[in-house]
Amino acid sequence: MSHQDFTPAEVDRRMADAAQAEEQGKFRAAARLYDQLGKDIQAHYGRFDARALDAFEGVARTIHKGAEDAKDQAPG
Repeated sequence: MSHQDFTPAEVDRRMADAAQAEEQGKFRAAARLYDQLGKDIQAHYGRFDARALDAFEGVARTIHKGAEDAKDQAPG
């Protein structure tokens, strides 16, 4: 993906895709989407772009939700 293709609108679209996966309970997929988005933002816009931090926060939040969901579904 070229720098011109990776517009703020594309960042928003990909963030929405990750959020949708998270809402659907697809926590592993959501974490992967957030992680890749964060890395792509850093590569295209710089290491300290605030949107990258938002994406990496999404990774952490999704991992936490996935762990809580697994604990809730564990037998016993």
